[in-house]
Amino acid sequence: MNPTRTSAITHYPGNPGVFRSSSRLEVAPSRPAPAVVSEYPVQEPGASAIATREVHGFRVAEINYPAGLEVGRHSYDQAHLVYVLEGEYAETHAGGSETRSQSRSLRYLPPNFAHSNSFENGARCLVISIAPEMLARVANLNKALDRPASIETPVSMWLTQKLYREFQEVDSSAALSLEGVLLELLAETARHAGSGPVRIVPEWLRVARAYVESNYLRPLSLADIARVAHVHRVHLARQFRSYFSTSVGEFLRRKRVEHACHLVSTTNCSLAEVAIDCGFSDQSHFSATFRKMMGLTPARFREMAHAQGHPVATLAYVGK
Repeated sequence: MNPTRTSAITHYPGNPGVFRSSSRLEVAPSRPAPAVVSEYPVQEPGASAIATREVHGFRVAEINYPAGLEVGRHSYDQAHLVYVLEGEYAETHAGGSETRSQSRSLRYLPPNFAHSNSFENGARCLVISIAPEMLARVANLNKALDRPASIETPVSMWLTQKLYREFQEVDSSAALSLEGVLLELLAETARHAGSGPVRIVPEWLRVARAYVESNYLRPLSLADIARVAHVHRVHLARQFRSYFSTSVGEFLRRKRVEHACHLVSTTNCSLAEVAIDCGFSDQSHFSATFRKMMGLTPARFREMAHAQGHPVATLAYVGK
């Protein structure tokens, strides 16, 4: 039982019964016990840990859950966040109510929250364990973190994407960058977990958002998106802002700026070419929008990016 190690990530190829706690390797139980309470969201029998990383106050594990896996009622003594990279899963809790988490969704669970999980079609998730002292820093100011919540805001979406990029990096600054993103994500969770009862995003609205995410480089109108979602454009505009705390147009511009960050930092394309490629009318419009969202000009962003070893990982847009 010899996991393959790297300086920053521990891999467990073909060995789903092993997980890391603190600085030692342990063998997970061969069969699940009901209502298991563990220091970390321990990898369930049948699931495969792809990689884990630890930074101050957090443990992050990428875990693959096979299709058909059922995990009985259980809880953990640490709070954790679950970001679905691929697939989906169902969570059942008190009273039999069910919450479904789909690809690119973020779910927060407080300590000692009893629930069961079902992975009908399988899922690959990033599971983030939060140490009590880290949770306390936020929980003392916001009592919203004592109950579960689904966090679906534009900022959380960009933060989780950046988190996964940093999770995969192995350079000397990766741990510091990863810790910074995790702290931002915890703050965003606290900010929105208490905004009211958990609201399940309607399927048609998920379709609308996914359409924007897949076609943001094309000319899009509100009518185009509403047509795909089979709703009226006025209803789309109102519900999009209600659920995601941003307008459709602002969400579209943010996606374009995120792509522009990638082009500016990794290619030699002129800023005029980047502007056109990212759907802006001209370089002036692009530069003004970029500076408003990023706090600096595209030219300055390129200078900073070229000074970094991995510009996309260290300077990726985080939705502020």
